[in-house]
Amino acid sequence: MTGRRTVPLVAEGFSIRAARPSDKRGVKALCARIWPDDYVPEVFDDWVRDRRGRLWVAVAAERVIGVAKLTVMGEREAWLHALRVDPDHRKRGVATALLAHRLDRARRLGARVARLDTAEDNVAIHRLMSRNGFRRVERIKYYHARPTSDDPPRLVRARELAEAWRLSRGRLFHEDYVARALARSDIARAIRRRECFAVGPPGRPSAVAIAAAQRRSRWMGRSRLRIRLVAGARSDVRELLVALRGQARVARVDRAGIAPPSELWSVVSAAGYRRRWHEAMDVFERRL
Repeated sequence: MTGRRTVPLVAEGFSIRAARPSDKRGVKALCARIWPDDYVPEVFDDWVRDRRGRLWVAVAAERVIGVAKLTVMGEREAWLHALRVDPDHRKRGVATALLAHRLDRARRLGARVARLDTAEDNVAIHRLMSRNGFRRVERIKYYHARPTSDDPPRLVRARELAEAWRLSRGRLFHEDYVARALARSDIARAIRRRECFAVGPPGRPSAVAIAAAQRRSRWMGRSRLRIRLVAGARSDVRELLVALRGQARVARVDRAGIAPPSELWSVVSAAGYRRRWHEAMDVFERRL
């Protein structure tokens, strides 16, 4: 299916088709009208090469008036990124058409669940999600903390995989620009890479985390220890988060950072992390 020619969807006054490399200038101009520091132009080249989910554009009179990305991954999951519509073409069905087009393609590619995230105050997208059968499953905020002299946590060993999986299964795993259901293989990979940490006695971890050092970037600024997952009993999660600030010192990065779900915000704060931004992001989900 991924090799078939994509037939443009024609709606009232505009059409939807797969993006081409030549659309980069139009996408960049569109994004600049909405968010001057939007990340989409930076990832355009990678996204336009994705022949499976594809990057999609809405076009009217040969001008890009909307853009949206579909990524199909993992265990039959779809992530819907970066829905953007030109301010002059809103309330004309462009966003709805881009959403429906990606959901249809996701189903045809075998996805059984679709997710996306958006700012908590993005009322228009919240309404679009409600009209199309999505429900909010998670609310996250980004926190960070300075490195400390605390002892770093221990590494999870291969023989502890089953216990680490027991503690963390059912969580969403946040990667660059996407989130998906955590898989047992994610834990195994993190153990092999020495990126899976724990507190608790050997063989019986009481809290686990996946974290890796990241160098400076345009979007996050300082280097950081990116904590992609933390799970376990609340008191032990707090202990692990404190220890990860020690790991940030060992890794020689500027910060430890985490985007936890709302049920862990108080635990993260108690470990000395502070919100970098006050805005929260909502994750929506729909079964296909």
